[in-house]
Amino acid sequence: MLINRTLAYFFSTKAFKVLWIYRIPGLLVFIIQIFLIVPSICQGSEIIIRLSEDINYPGDLSVLSETIKLRKVCFLGVDAKGKIDKDFLRLISSGGAPEGNYNVVPPFPDEKWPVKSFTKNGALRLKVTDGSGLNILNLVKKRGLAIHGRDFYPLLDGIVKKKTMINFYNDQLFEGLKKFWGPLRISNWDMGRLADSWNKMNRVAVKWEVRVVKTMPQEIKSFCMPPITKRTPD
Repeated sequence: MLINRTLAYFFSTKAFKVLWIYRIPGLLVFIIQIFLIVPSICQGSEIIIRLSEDINYPGDLSVLSETIKLRKVCFLGVDAKGKIDKDFLRLISSGGAPEGNYNVVPPFPDEKWPVKSFTKNGALRLKVTDGSGLNILNLVKKRGLAIHGRDFYPLLDGIVKKKTMINFYNDQLFEGLKKFWGPLRISNWDMGRLADSWNKMNRVAVKWEVRVVKTMPQEIKSFCMPPITKRTPD
């Protein structure tokens, strides 16, 4: 009884009220830190695609996180070797860049893709959500954009038993990709860089913000154009 009376007396004193008043600002600072710091972790991860509407120098890709910055990965034009969707590059050139916001998504079940997420030799799928790109891509029945390398056949290892059928299924994967997505090709070397960086960036949960914007062809050509090599006469 004596202890309870003592506590009741303390809680009613000015000393307790002063201590509580000093504690409130500290509590407010803690709450503010929660709301400011946590969103900054999510907002620090973004994918920026710049499209020039030029079939020879289509654009570039930047993937940026808090710790890793992969900048200005060039998309290859219509003259590149390997898998290139020339029709889609011409569509962008005539119909305009599909600008807007996108989401990173896995392969859809109806694609029958051999892996369930983005991996090296696969395709990074970006589904359009709003902006002018929504109408542009809907008109040609595309769900969004897909970033890919030269070939997909490493994905078929252990799936296709006959080696003679590898090229056939490799072509089928690309045809299936074109059916649902607007393919944008990068070099195999850049695909390796992208896949390695992607794995490191996504070791913890990341909310990606994806934007597609239009840029001038000269801006892309200035750093995507291969250097001119000169030979001395024999």
